[in-house]
Order: sequence, then structure tokens, then C-alpha cells
Amino acid sequence: ARQAWLAQVAVVSCCKTVPAMPVAPVKKSPVKACRSAADKAANPLLNDLAVDFLYHLGFSTELNLPLLFGDTKFVVMGGSADRMESLGRLFAKKFRLPECAVIGPIGKTERCSIYKVGPVTLVSHGMGVPSLSIMMNEIIKVMRYAGADNPSFIRIGTSGGVGVKPGTAVISSHGISAVLEAKLEHVECGKVVEYSTQADEGLAQGLEAMAQKLGVAAEKGATMCADDFFEGQGRLDGACATWYTEQDKMEFLQKAYKLGVRNIEMESTFFLSFARRAGHKAAVVCATLLNRLNGDQVTSTPQQLAEFTDNALSIVVTYVAEHI
Repeated sequence: ARQAWLAQVAVVSCCKTVPAMPVAPVKKSPVKACRSAADKAANPLLNDLAVDFLYHLGFSTELNLPLLFGDTKFVVMGGSADRMESLGRLFAKKFRLPECAVIGPIGKTERCSIYKVGPVTLVSHGMGVPSLSIMMNEIIKVMRYAGADNPSFIRIGTSGGVGVKPGTAVISSHGISAVLEAKLEHVECGKVVEYSTQADEGLAQGLEAMAQKLGVAAEKGATMCADDFFEGQGRLDGACATWYTEQDKMEFLQKAYKLGVRNIEMESTFFLSFARRAGHKAAVVCATLLNRLNGDQVTSTPQQLAEFTDNALSIVVTYVAEHI
């Protein structure tokens, strides 16, 4: 496998995009390219497109997507492009590959960055659901066109803890909305549609077991997904005066805690629901940078914050390496 991954690097080395098909491109329909439960979720209307232009990624189906992405077993996503690049180096080390085995960034880099190392595709998605939704739609289509065999999706990020010690990695059991409802309400063509926000139980349990094996402080619980960083999360340190008080905030956070919420971020409900709709296993692992029951500001030192993030990364990297 290592030799195959290194051969991939040799073909794509220094490319900012995926090479074109060596012969006239043969269009792979998303239905035929999948070999799993994802078949049912594939959009049949894509079969009518002569070429599918994946604008935000800088790809199209005229490119040789199977060459680079066809062997993908895991898609790991996170907000920061820098974190995805660093994560690529961690995977290379874990796979006993040289750093040059990290391919990327591939395609456009204005809105996201994509890296590839061995059977792992790494994608940055920016902050919040709007940008995440674009990246998930297009990267899932890439996986289907490439013929990847139903890869699992893991989001790794940072978050505010709720009733947990800073540095604890929270492994999401499911997502909860900012009004504390265990569902995603998604507006589609002018109508609100509800979706499940459950993480894949087996994948979440596996990540939790890996944290225990590594001795990393971790807790599995619900993750609240807000539309913004300040008022949506009940903060009192934003730019504008709020209608709610410290008491209101604490009552809200305590209610969330009693419902099983252990951290707050801005992507989990869509990430888990969309992967589930698309037929992929998905899980979310987030480092907690503070305990929101003790305040709104992140006061840990840069060294502590780096340690918190590294611990969460180690869970994902080690788990993935043992399951390819």
C-alpha cells in the first residue's frame, strides 16, 4: 500500500489540480460509481450532465478523479486550512511516509484547501454551516465520481466545552440545534425540512475507545451547533448589547448540559445529517478550549491550546491508521 501511495505522489507531484484523463473522459455517474448504501442517496439528475463543474473546489469530471481520490477510505474535514496541512503531515508520519507524500493543496484554495495522503483526503471547510454545506456537497460528489468505496467522514475542530474541563475532547453522539432540539431544520426551496443529526454509533464508539487507549481525556455527548459565535452561543462579550443577562445565559447553558450537551460549535448538525443522508458514516471530534459554565473568553495559553488540539488530532489520526 505504501508503494502505491508513493506512486500516486509521483504522478501528481507539484500539481495544483488533478491531472486530466489520459484519454477521452468517460463520465462516471454517481450511482454507478458507488458500491454501498450511498447508491440510494445519489442524485440521478447528475447523470444528465455532460460535465459536472465542481466550481468551489476547482475540479470537474473531465479530470482524472479516480487517479487521486479513488482509494479514499476516510475524508477528514476541519475549519482551518493550516490544520488540514498539519494533519496531512501527521498522517504521513503515522503511515511511515515522507512529508512529500502529502499531496496538495489541490484545486482552488480561495475558499478551502484539499490535501491527500495515502487513503485519506483532508478538506478544510471554513467556519459555520454555509461554507461547510458547499464543501460537503462537492467533496461527496468527488468521492462518487472517483469511485471511492463509501469512505467514512470525520470532522475535527475546536469548541467551547459545557461542564467539561478545558482540553477534553468531545466525541459527538449527536447534534443539537441552538434552540436545543435534536434535529437539523434545513431550508430547501422555500420549505423547512427536518433531518436526523445522529452520529454513526460504531464510529463514535471507536473514537471514544481510541481516546481511552491513548489516555486522552475525552467524553461522548451531544454537540450544540449554533449559527454564530456570539449571541447564538449565549455569549455576553460580543460587540452589541444583548437582551439577555448573565443569569439568562447560565440558565440556558445549564439546560443544555442537562440535555447532554458537552460542547458548542458551528457545524455539527449539518455535518452529521448530510453525511447520513449521503449514506456515509460520520463522526465529530472537537477539542474544548474552555468551559462555558465558567466564562465566555478563551484564557488558556497558546501552548495549552496547542496541546488541547493535538490531543484531539491524535485520536483521529491513530483511529484512522488502525482502520485502513
